[in-house]
Amino acid sequence: MAIAPFANKPLRVVAGLIFQFWPIHDKIRRIEKTAMNKRTLMNKRTCLLTFVVAASFLLSTPASAGVLYDNGLVNASIGATDYLGIYWSYVVSDSFTLAGTSTLTGVNLDISIASGDIPDHLYWSISDSPVLTATGGTQAFLTDVTNVCMGCMIINNSPGDTYFASFSLPDVAVGPGTHFLTLYGSDYWDVSNGPSAAYQNGFDLKDYLTPGSHSNSFQILGDGPAPSATPEPASTALFLSGLALVAGLARRKTRA
Repeated sequence: MAIAPFANKPLRVVAGLIFQFWPIHDKIRRIEKTAMNKRTLMNKRTCLLTFVVAASFLLSTPASAGVLYDNGLVNASIGATDYLGIYWSYVVSDSFTLAGTSTLTGVNLDISIASGDIPDHLYWSISDSPVLTATGGTQAFLTDVTNVCMGCMIINNSPGDTYFASFSLPDVAVGPGTHFLTLYGSDYWDVSNGPSAAYQNGFDLKDYLTPGSHSNSFQILGDGPAPSATPEPASTALFLSGLALVAGLARRKTRA
């Protein structure tokens, strides 16, 4: 004799409960899966956002208080280094380039003078083009005057000494771009052959007599953007490796 399906009452009750609650269970599973996908997406977005913020700090040009432009300074082993006179009827202008609006507060430089004398002052100006004549300028008294070497220079066929020195600027506000530091006086401004363009009485000194820029030893001090807007290689490598790591994690989660 054939047995009617679900003839047993308990089986019918269990089957009814299964058919009644299975859609709810399936719906719960879909909701949990959707929530898990959302959490995964949020984790990805949070990870990417965190990495982008960190990269922006690494690759941005931070404001700095210190050396805004460095054309190089001489050292104790300079020997018979080159020099240019900021004396008599001569005036020397050196270019410097700033990444953004800055406030200039001082200058470091190397000065040479006849042996037995000590440099104590000079005259300066900041302009947007080289100065042609040795007139004008603002007087500045030198500070932190430190002897670099004795008798290491030949000035007008006589021994000369080289000194490191500094002088203050009265918070000179300048915009981004190229400007010129001009010195006037009776001493000698040592040459570092740095990246600056140098002019003496408006004459371009690049490759004059010997190869080189013939620009002078100085540092511009102040508050403004850091000297270089180009990220350091280590920062760039860290950014790219981190980006590759995030992309790899995202791909692995997508496959899972």
